[in-house]
Amino acid sequence: MNWRLDIKSWRFYVALTRSKRVKGVNSKLPDGNHFLMFDFDDKDPGEVEVCLARLQKQFLLPRIFLINTGLPGYFHGYCFQKHSWAGTLFILATCPLLDPVFFKIGVIRGYFTLRYSKKKGRDFQAAVILPSPVKEDVNPFELSNFVEYWTKRI
Repeated sequence: MNWRLDIKSWRFYVALTRSKRVKGVNSKLPDGNHFLMFDFDDKDPGEVEVCLARLQKQFLLPRIFLINTGLPGYFHGYCFQKHSWAGTLFILATCPLLDPVFFKIGVIRGYFTLRYSKKKGRDFQAAVILPSPVKEDVNPFELSNFVEYWTKRI
């Protein structure tokens, strides 16, 4: 349910939505750099792998871990390499299959967030690890930027 009232250049907006609190991890590292996160919604798994493999080759990226979020065609990707904010945006912007809402919200907030808790009882499932001779420079066990947030997509 939504309610809006427009008065001149002001809009008053009230909404009632079904939401759920979930846990996630942010891309921002303590030193101000970011590690790469990818969100793909309703995409062919083969096309996602090809897209990420091209990024790996183009930007000399280490392994990319691709995880299915519990629905066919929905994936999260993690690449544990440090990049400046500008570098992170540049790499993600060259990924044509990336969810545009994920990218837009990340740009606005100054960091990206991916959920790691269950949603509607769906478990994450390992999909694929894209190999690379390049070494990671971010230890995933040392990440410290975890959050709880509301999501509308239940």
